[in-house]
Amino acid sequence: MTDSHPTTPVTVNTTVPANVYVVDDDEGVRNSLAALLLAGGHAPRTFASGPEFLARADLAHPGCVLLDLRMDGMSGLQVFDALRERNAVLKTVFLSAHGELASAVTAVKQGAVDWLEKPCDEQTLLAAVLRAANLSLEDAQRAQRRNTLRERWNTLSPRQQEVARLLATGISSKEVARALAQRDPERPIDPRTVDTHRSAIFLKLDIRSSHELGMLVEDLGLAENTLRTL
Repeated sequence: MTDSHPTTPVTVNTTVPANVYVVDDDEGVRNSLAALLLAGGHAPRTFASGPEFLARADLAHPGCVLLDLRMDGMSGLQVFDALRERNAVLKTVFLSAHGELASAVTAVKQGAVDWLEKPCDEQTLLAAVLRAANLSLEDAQRAQRRNTLRERWNTLSPRQQEVARLLATGISSKEVARALAQRDPERPIDPRTVDTHRSAIFLKLDIRSSHELGMLVEDLGLAENTLRTL
C-alpha cells in the first residue's frame, strides 16, 4: 500500500486561549456575564457599545463575542455586519430579549453561531461560548493554512503553475504535454520536461503525490474547471 502523506499541516497556536468579549449596554448584564465567564475559566473583556468594541477588540485573533441584539446607538446586528465586513475571525453568540426571535434567527442564518434568550441558562451559555471559540479557532487555522499554501503556490513559475493545474486533474505527463501543445503550438513541451516540472512542483509545494496536488489546487480555487468558468 502506498503511504499517503498529506500536505504539511499549518496550525494556529491553540495553546493561546481564545478571546471572549461581552458587548451589552446594560452594566448589570455585563457584570453578571463577566462573573459567569470568569467562573467558567475565561478572561472576558466587556464593552458598553458596539463602536467601543470594534475599536478596541482584536478582530484578527480567534474568539467569541457575546453580543446584545438590541442596544442604543449601534445595534447588535450592525456590529455583526461590521465584523463580517472586516473579515473578523470572531464568532458571535447573540443575546436577545423576548420578542426578538425573528432577528436572532436571521443573524444565525447569516453566520452567527447561536442566539440565547435573556436570562440565559448558565451552562447553555458556557457551552455556546466554547462552541463559538472552537469554531473561530478552526476558521483561523484554515485561513492560515490557505495563506501558507498560497505563498507556496506563488513560488512556482507561470509555466509550473500551468503544469500543476493540469497534473492536478490526474492526467499523465504525456497528456499534460499534449494539452499544453494544443493550447500553445509555438511552445511545445515533451513528457520528460513535464516530469521535471512535476518534481520541482512537488518540492516547492511540499507534497508527494498528484492526489495531494489536486486537493491543494482545489483548496485554492485554482482547478482547471474553476478557471474555465471565471
